[in-house]
Amino acid sequence: MRAPFLLMLFASLALVLPLSTASAASSIEGTWSGSGTAHPKDGKPERVSCRVTYKQQSSNVYGIRATCATSSNKINQTGSLLEVNPNRYVGDFYNAQYDVSGRVRVTVSGSTQNVSFESPRGRGTVTLRKR
Repeated sequence: MRAPFLLMLFASLALVLPLSTASAASSIEGTWSGSGTAHPKDGKPERVSCRVTYKQQSSNVYGIRATCATSSNKINQTGSLLEVNPNRYVGDFYNAQYDVSGRVRVTVSGSTQNVSFESPRGRGTVTLRKR
């Protein structure tokens, strides 16, 4: 059952995009990529790589489309993020393929995002850089 967990992980990663003021928005919108580790609830940790695209939906909300992969699986997910403090975001993700949803938290520092995600099927962290 690693696939559903990885989906949750990937989905949360996709949601890890900052949504903030106009100056931050211009630096957040676009494509980010990076890697990290997914910890399935019932399985061994796995390395994961992700490519995430963010599109501004309102002044502090961004839509997310993400594709993540491990050595054995590829997952697509969608979601949204809300800016809760400068450079800090929270959001939700969903993977229709495995019907998995979860929560994601993102902290932005320059051109780097540190993302953590969690769902009933696992948790993980990923570091993304703007492409």
